[in-house]
Amino acid sequence: MKRVVDFVLSLLGLMFLSPLMAVVAISIRLDSAGPIFFRQRRIGLRGKPFEIYKFRTMVDGAYKMGSRLTTKRDPRVTRIGQVLRWFKIDELPQLFNVLKGEMSLIGPRPEDPYFVQFYTPAQREVLSTPPGIVGPSQILGRDELESYPEGLKDTERYYIDHILPEKLDRDLTYVRSASFVGDLRLLVQGVWATVRGAVKTRYLWRRRKRIALMVADLALCALSYWISVLIRYEGDWPDDPSFALPPLLMILLTRPIVLIYFGAYQGIPAYFGMADVTALCKAAVLSGVIAAGFTFLLGLQHFPRSVFAIDCALVCFLIGGLRYGLRMWVRRGVEQRRPGKQRALIVGAGSGGELISRMLLEDPLSPYRPIGFVDESPERWGSLIHGVRVLGGIAELPLALSANGVKAVFVCLSDLEAAVVQDVMSVCEHASVDYRVVPTLTDLLNTDVFTVERPGYAPQRMAVRN
Repeated sequence: MKRVVDFVLSLLGLMFLSPLMAVVAISIRLDSAGPIFFRQRRIGLRGKPFEIYKFRTMVDGAYKMGSRLTTKRDPRVTRIGQVLRWFKIDELPQLFNVLKGEMSLIGPRPEDPYFVQFYTPAQREVLSTPPGIVGPSQILGRDELESYPEGLKDTERYYIDHILPEKLDRDLTYVRSASFVGDLRLLVQGVWATVRGAVKTRYLWRRRKRIALMVADLALCALSYWISVLIRYEGDWPDDPSFALPPLLMILLTRPIVLIYFGAYQGIPAYFGMADVTALCKAAVLSGVIAAGFTFLLGLQHFPRSVFAIDCALVCFLIGGLRYGLRMWVRRGVEQRRPGKQRALIVGAGSGGELISRMLLEDPLSPYRPIGFVDESPERWGSLIHGVRVLGGIAELPLALSANGVKAVFVCLSDLEAAVVQDVMSVCEHASVDYRVVPTLTDLLNTDVFTVERPGYAPQRMAVRN
């Protein structure tokens, strides 16, 4: 009877879930290189090995790179894999194992052969029943990763000594009291545990700021959409605005998922920059294309596609503006707590000087504020780099130091000739101004030893380890 129920329910499940599984398969293929499915040897009924099927959630060849177990913040897990693991969607292909008779819907979780060798004779009793997708350990032990201490080095040993015995105790209790009615009860409890486990109160509370940002983004998405509709109809409200509701629903459903995929809620507000803007634009375009495609498939061919194009541009402006506002607000708070930044001058207005000025300007914890550049290229004089003016050449350096109250000078080796560097160091020493010689990236990467000189100190030779 149990086998008949397993066969019928797994077949119906595969038929019903095939559209979702197709979307997941495409997402995995687009997210990272490697196969769609992950296959691994597991131990089944009476110790017979079989291959279990899952959607791949890690980089290809992950199990050759380290532990057999997934660790906290495992870098091998892909972006789409994190979502699949969160909602347990990666387990869906195991319905094929159930259909083949290798697994059951309800039963002890099949274990890796490596860990089965540590079973005691009494614990091997769990192998007397077919392994299952859902069982006591999946209901009571869902947050297995949270059981591992922080900073754990030997994950496998901790699993064998502490987690595996508890799982086997629950599984043995099930095996010794299994019944058809009990399996149905566990099936319902397993579905509920999956839904309930997807909403983790403690996890959500730790990320309440990100959730608040997501809610604000949803509001801006709705605002952007309706403004786009008004722009498309030249300020006249449509006679039947209800026809615009399905596309809005599609946008509100797809855009948060795509934003999460592109890391829109993992950035630090104080360091919002061009890479984040690019990610927002990609998310807006992709979600717009997906929403437009869904509306076309749903029979809304009469809905103007230009609304999606306008919405993509507008939502990038609104969400990007919100992020930039948060960046300015956070930095202002940090600067208020660290008043009195020292004035700094950058010698060299090439790529090295531009990088230093950007780092000093964007880092709210930097003790320096660039007030100007000095450079030997006349075509750069008077220009602005990130709002900081190029004051002139080396001849103007003594006046620039005294007139602007400069406390530190950054000398960029990548932008200057060796003779110019010596002149700058002499001027700074004569004016009793601290200077820092910034080596080129090539020096840092290819030279085993380089020298750092500062006034009042002996030259220090610093080794670079390969």
